[in-house]
Amino acid sequence: MDGSNWISAFLMLWLIICASSSPFSGVVHTSSKVGLPAVLPCSVASHLESDHTPHIQWHTISYSVLERMGQDQFQGEAYRDRANVPEELLVRGNCSLFLQDVRFSDAGIYESYLVYGESNIKNRIFIQSVHLAVIDHKAIKSVETGADLILDLYTHQAEQVIFQNSTETNWTVLWEKDGIINNKDYLKKRDHKLILRRVTNSNSGTYKVLDLEGLALSTVKVKVTEPVLIKETEALEKQSALGQATMSMPPLSLITLFLTFNLMLQMN
Repeated sequence: MDGSNWISAFLMLWLIICASSSPFSGVVHTSSKVGLPAVLPCSVASHLESDHTPHIQWHTISYSVLERMGQDQFQGEAYRDRANVPEELLVRGNCSLFLQDVRFSDAGIYESYLVYGESNIKNRIFIQSVHLAVIDHKAIKSVETGADLILDLYTHQAEQVIFQNSTETNWTVLWEKDGIINNKDYLKKRDHKLILRRVTNSNSGTYKVLDLEGLALSTVKVKVTEPVLIKETEALEKQSALGQATMSMPPLSLITLFLTFNLMLQMN
């Protein structure tokens, strides 16, 4: 084998080794809706040692997410107060990453590592790659005229609610996070919900909850329907009852025949 063939064979072997050892060769896929919690699975049960809690690191391609060693924990800036690997689970070999209030920017590849060795010499063992997909909320609602329409904001990430009437093409701003609600009798915010009071047909259409980047956290299509009036309902029920009573009465001809037969018996 000449030199060029040796080089080709070496490069081929190197590519095979890199592909087989790549953390992306076995990616676990998971998803969460924006604003909700997400769990990225991880297990180090096969590497557990009885004398200490595992030292775990989670990273994305660009950022450090979380590092836990016993009771000590470090969270990356973008994940502050949102990321956790519970110590009570970690001591049992469960190194899953728990994310709260998931954002669209959280989507991507996450890698977990087991750190071992002395304080001055540290080594890492790759554990798992997890791909997190973040999905927006979608819903269809039907509400009667005069009732209240409740829109979920889901998260403090909600910055604005816009509305498009079903008969129009333009969008109007219905609510803003730092804005002043002028008509408080019509529009109220409570917890992570926006309440539109006593809706009419003009409230039929599409509602979008947007984040700071203008991305839709949720899209809700609303149809406002006319309520069935109580008097109309009672009239329909009476008509139905009368119809059933009429159906249960014997025909007039049968009654006449019965009376005639009785009269003939009395005359005899």
